[in-house]
Amino acid sequence: IQVEHVRTALLRNYDGLIFTADIDGYAGAGWEQRFLSRALAAEAIRMVTDCDYEVAGNSVIDGERDQGIDAIAVGDSSRDVWLVQAKWSDSGKARLDKAEALKFADGVRLVADRNFEPFNDRIVPFLARLDAAMGDSRLRIHLVVALMGADFLVEPVTEVLERLCRDANVTGPLLRYDVLGAEDFHRRLRQDVAPEPVNVTLTMRDWLRREMPFEAWQGTAAIRDVARWYREHGDALYEQNVRKSLGITRINSGIKETLIKEPQNFWYFNNGITVLCDHIEPNYPGRRRGDEPVMLSLQGVSVVNGAQTVTAIHEAMSQDPDTADDADVTVRVFSLGEDRSAYAKRITETTNTQNDVSERDFIALEPAQAEIREDFLLSLDKTYVYKRGEPDPAPDAGCSVVHAAIALACAYRSPELAVRAAKDTDLLWERGSRGAYPRLFGEVPSAYRIWRSVQVSRAVGTALKEEHRRFFGRAADIARRGEMLIIHMVFQLIDQEAMDDPSLDWQPTLERVPERTALLLSWLIYRLDSEFGPSSFLSSTFNDETRCRQLAQLVLEDARRGGRIPP
Repeated sequence: IQVEHVRTALLRNYDGLIFTADIDGYAGAGWEQRFLSRALAAEAIRMVTDCDYEVAGNSVIDGERDQGIDAIAVGDSSRDVWLVQAKWSDSGKARLDKAEALKFADGVRLVADRNFEPFNDRIVPFLARLDAAMGDSRLRIHLVVALMGADFLVEPVTEVLERLCRDANVTGPLLRYDVLGAEDFHRRLRQDVAPEPVNVTLTMRDWLRREMPFEAWQGTAAIRDVARWYREHGDALYEQNVRKSLGITRINSGIKETLIKEPQNFWYFNNGITVLCDHIEPNYPGRRRGDEPVMLSLQGVSVVNGAQTVTAIHEAMSQDPDTADDADVTVRVFSLGEDRSAYAKRITETTNTQNDVSERDFIALEPAQAEIREDFLLSLDKTYVYKRGEPDPAPDAGCSVVHAAIALACAYRSPELAVRAAKDTDLLWERGSRGAYPRLFGEVPSAYRIWRSVQVSRAVGTALKEEHRRFFGRAADIARRGEMLIIHMVFQLIDQEAMDDPSLDWQPTLERVPERTALLLSWLIYRLDSEFGPSSFLSSTFNDETRCRQLAQLVLEDARRGGRIPP
């Protein structure tokens, strides 16, 4: 998965930014492998110099007469020079061999000697800066071996590079080398897509402070400070909460109404806001006493309880700032630092009590859901949302955890989870040995499997709407009420083994969905009436796991066997 994430990002981020005229004669995989190797060299330059993609792409000189150097960068001050050798591997097992290391070392010596004649023309833009750098007494040469594989070198390669370092460093530390592996490139990708840290300030009055087991402050704040947080950062404030703002709920409307009509009573009626952060920097305008104000600078903030309060405060201040500004709110701030992973989830779970919190909300604390969101972004460049209150992406742009859970439930080997999804999607979040959630997300499904499952589920739904027009009465009702069971049966006719394979062409499978849906629906109508009678209650049948299992078995046997469907 790491390799596939990096591969997708390199193809996307360096498209059109790297010289490829000399490899355009290659087709398909041959061209792609060469491009990926160059893009990996560019990404290494981006990581070590913190430049942008275009600058990194222009750093690549890989090709004929590159003298073993795939990419070059020179610092603005002419003090630092980076020389990269990169190796790509689809299997994540790239290695540098001794012959390649010797060629790389020879190329480094040519650069150090300012002998640029043997290089190809792509070195020309760097000549003036390289010439200046090699004459700079502060010069530091950084060699980077970029491998789509483990970040270590075999002993013969290490000997070559160590010998090069010894030769260069006789009079001082001139040259060093580093190895970047697959984990380093994947870690940088995760950093690239991670939300920017939220930093806010807060003036707190009537405060108290605790030090153990971590730094914590509690006190009263003016709601103008909290409104400013939302105005500047929006939903980014709630990154670690179990959900985003739920909009206009009954409780949220009550919070807003109190702020506008009874601002002096707001502090008494509201439970307050709980904030987790990485670091707190206090600043005391007056004496260091609880009855004097303290200004807190909070770094890495997440509101883990009181998201609805924060949103309501923002709305009230936007609607009637003069009145609402008279209100105060209780704020608790916990600085967890390195202990964030140990305490964040427990604090979030135990403090969420204002609005009704369901099992659906608490899945937002599951690391698996964040992992899936990241996988969607890196593998598919699509959006996956899993917190209640987040808007669903457009159908072509991604899906929500609810879409994912329904599709995975229908794809399950037996129809029981599809039956639960048809009854109530809240049943999909139950834990325990018989719960649906561990069976759906326990072994974290890949973004490809989820997205392809959602595509099938949506395609069946679309096909059923078309089929519904062909029927009337009881038959039409079966098409509507039996949707989850029909989706389940369509999945059983699909080869699901290769769904995790990025190279799989999924389109032919989707194109067969309407045909399979029509076939299964017709057999289901026949089998339901023949097994349970033409006047049997459809609601009780589709809510009964035993009956649905029996129907699925019979209908799938009919569909696989073929033949004429009885009238």
